[in-house]
Amino acid sequence: MRAAQKCESPAATGLNATNKNTRLDFTAEKSATTLIAKFALAGHQVHRLEHGYIVCRWGQTKVCPDLAALVNFGRVLGVKQ
Repeated sequence: MRAAQKCESPAATGLNATNKNTRLDFTAEKSATTLIAKFALAGHQVHRLEHGYIVCRWGQTKVCPDLAALVNFGRVLGVKQ
């Protein structure tokens, strides 16, 4: 029988007892990263901000306050999701 791994354990690397990430967090992060890559394939740079994203191309910028706004802006530009 194995004891539960404690976060104070020196061998506790990677996931540990205090990690509160959920599958939903991972899925949202993956979809955002995929969308940013699709913007890049379309020739646009997307930078993550503290609260939202900024899309750049040819010296022009557009601030998107959240992922939903980024998705909608991608639709306007023809970026497939």
